[in-house]
Amino acid sequence: MHRIALILMVLLPAVAHAQLYKWVDENGHTQYSDRPPPAGVKSEMLSKGKQATVPPPVAPKPGATAASKELDLKKRQLTAEEKQKEEEQKAKEQAAHQENCDIARARLKTLEDGGRILKYDKVGERQYMSDEEIEQQKGPARAKAEEACKPL
Repeated sequence: MHRIALILMVLLPAVAHAQLYKWVDENGHTQYSDRPPPAGVKSEMLSKGKQATVPPPVAPKPGATAASKELDLKKRQLTAEEKQKEEEQKAKEQAAHQENCDIARARLKTLEDGGRILKYDKVGERQYMSDEEIEQQKGPARAKAEEACKPL
């Protein structure tokens, strides 16, 4: 066990002082490697004392990331809830629209089928509509049916 630790302590500095090469490839991208570049490419050897010019990656703060993820999750949930409410509202409106259309069509069909149609007067007594009254009611009933059955 002690021998492995001793070997690692001896080899680690050698690995840490490995040579680093820097060059620009044919696409114009700067390349860094511990191996020499291809032949004919102008390169620069970075030594121990010279630091590479590559900035270290900036790691996001763990707390901010979790908070932003939670905020995004809440936004998505609110958006999904709003969308579901809108869909439910549209479904209710569509159902009410269809019901109004059905009622208007049934009223028009009753007038067009003919026969005796009852109505109530101001006192609440039943009276039969005359043929002239039925004909007068057909025009407005058609207009109401057309209006009620228009697509949303």
